[in-house]
Amino acid sequence: KTPNLIVIMNESFSDLGSVGALETNEDPMPYVHKLMQGQENTISGQLTVSTFGGGTANTELEFLTGDSMAFLPYNCSAYQVFIKSEMPNLTSGLDSLGYQTAAIHPYLSTSWNRTNVYRFFGFEAQYYQDDFAADASRVRDYISDSASYKKIFELYENKRENTPLFVFNVTMQNHGGYDWDGDGYFDKRIYLTGEEQDKYPTVDQYLSLVRYSDDAVQELISYFSKVDEPTAIVFFGDHQPNLPEDFYNTLLESQRGDLSDAELRQKKMVTPFFIWANYDIPSQNGVEISANYLSAFTLNVLGCSTSGFDEMRLATRESVPRINNYGYYLADGSWHDGETLSECGELTGYREAQYAQIFDAKKRKTEWYLP
Repeated sequence: KTPNLIVIMNESFSDLGSVGALETNEDPMPYVHKLMQGQENTISGQLTVSTFGGGTANTELEFLTGDSMAFLPYNCSAYQVFIKSEMPNLTSGLDSLGYQTAAIHPYLSTSWNRTNVYRFFGFEAQYYQDDFAADASRVRDYISDSASYKKIFELYENKRENTPLFVFNVTMQNHGGYDWDGDGYFDKRIYLTGEEQDKYPTVDQYLSLVRYSDDAVQELISYFSKVDEPTAIVFFGDHQPNLPEDFYNTLLESQRGDLSDAELRQKKMVTPFFIWANYDIPSQNGVEISANYLSAFTLNVLGCSTSGFDEMRLATRESVPRINNYGYYLADGSWHDGETLSECGELTGYREAQYAQIFDAKKRKTEWYLP
């Protein structure tokens, strides 16, 4: 199948309630929670990422290339250091299937070397904040999620006839820091209650931003639920927000139980995700996956063509279901620190395939990485 594929990597979008016990005046994400509780034609769950509070481009890398930051130097920026030429990835694969491809980031084009990386990845078009109308809606001083999604509607309505569309949209609305007191439109809608009320104003602002994102998701799905062409939406947060450390510590300690410090930290490395389609796909919730597997998983569940590299990652996921740059989980649920990575034989072939993809263009079999 070749549905239109709309991917939203939402800036700092996370469910803080999954980190620990949280009391608020209202649900910060009622629509997304509804989607994730068994909605028809929806697959959802928790996404393990490799970055916290920043480093958006590394989650991009894991999704678009299928590579894992676990196999790269800790805390590096792969976009800026390693991506220096064309390399096979999700975008080039979809291009080979006849897709029209576009990347959207409603902010500066200069961040994270994106213009070069997106060109190397094979995006046909790139859109940044200067490509939005001057009156595009903003929340604080950033172009809103709603305005960003309207750009997707525009691309869909003007795409080439009989051509499936792939859009990769990295939003900006929820970017830190969360102490805004400027003139940009912003209304505090969600806030902490109970013992934490009025204690963390930046958390209140963040939760309110999540509510605006939730409203925009509803707009996005409402639009594509009415189109005739088969269309799928993949939505996930790139990382959790950088909020006060003592706030996070309070949340985490409420979940301590028998968890080690390393395992507890992993609760800060998780964001929500869902895959929704306007055609029949098997519904599933409670899926646990990491960002490096998500694109292969998505293509598979949507009935799309997959590559040899996709199939390798899906097979690896059976034994190592989640991995990030801190460590990995085995199928029995046990957590293993990243220092033991070389001891995990199930990851050897994956690591070698990633090395060839990024660093060995002369010897790699590029067609193996494409559907």
